Amino acid sequence: MKKTVLTLAFAAAAAASALPSMAWAMGAQEAVNVMAKNHYVAPHDLQKQYGYWTAEAVSNDGVRATVLVNDANGSFTAVRKGDIGTALPSVDRVAQQVRAAGYSFVYDVELDDGFWQAKARQSVTNREKVEFVLHPVTLEVLSQVGRSGGTVNGQPVLSADQIVAALQQAGYTRVRGVEYEDGYWEAEATNTANLAVELRVDAVTGAVLREQLDD
Repeated sequence: MKKTVLTLAFAAAAAASALPSMAWAMGAQEAVNVMAKNHYVAPHDLQKQYGYWTAEAVSNDGVRATVLVNDANGSFTAVRKGDIGTALPSVDRVAQQVRAAGYSFVYDVELDDGFWQAKARQSVTNREKVEFVLHPVTLEVLSQVGRSGGTVNGQPVLSADQIVAALQQAGYTRVRGVEYEDGYWEAEATNTANLAVELRVDAVTGAVLREQLDD
């Protein structure tokens, strides 16, 4: 059974793309080993994002949690929504952290996939929506991206206009519907075969990671 679980975890990790493109210090097996040392087993949905290996796992006493392993130093964090306001910051505390970064309007604050996520606008005059991802405990800003660009893990992210230009240079036409979603830019376009397609684009390099027919 253990071998099957690990095999599934490694397969999921191999399919996942880092956010953003970067070299990873730890392998999937090392990350799973850290989880096991911290008494969490049966990891699934293992993936790499925002500088962390993340997975859904179960503690030895049967408690389910999203677990994070820092790729740089191997530190471990277990995240349970029931801990909000105790072991984890409250929603209000997260909103305060984003406001402290200079954003007056903060909304849609939620704990999702092990990270705090929030949307914000700077002011009435500057209404660009910026999407934040924060560490579940420390509230370190891991990602801060709007249509004018931003950063993920300290790396600059291309703006929506730069994504359009990169896709046009790659031969796509009628590029539209450019939106930042879960660490990637997504867009609709017409490819060189004159087919309508949906695209997933690397936010750092502008490379097309996935193309599928637009249904």
